[in-house]
Amino acid sequence: MTKTDKRILRLIDVLIFQNKASRDADFCREIQLLPQTLSKIRKGTNHFTVTHIENIIQKYNVNANWIFGTDKKVFNMSGSIEISEV
Repeated sequence: MTKTDKRILRLIDVLIFQNKASRDADFCREIQLLPQTLSKIRKGTNHFTVTHIENIIQKYNVNANWIFGTDKKVFNMSGSIEISEV
């Protein structure tokens, strides 16, 4: 599993905790990802695509630099939470 995949999987937990998504299925629907593909990503056989990442950035205002591991700020807003390692 790539670092990017790990960060996005961590992001799902953060979004559910912050009530920005109520469950995995909602997240999948919002970024146009089949739930069974999410299972495969968790197993390490599939990966998030560029399109999925673009949808995540646009829908949830996520900092692309955080997804790729070059920034600690998760969201593109002042006061964003910071996660340095995933």
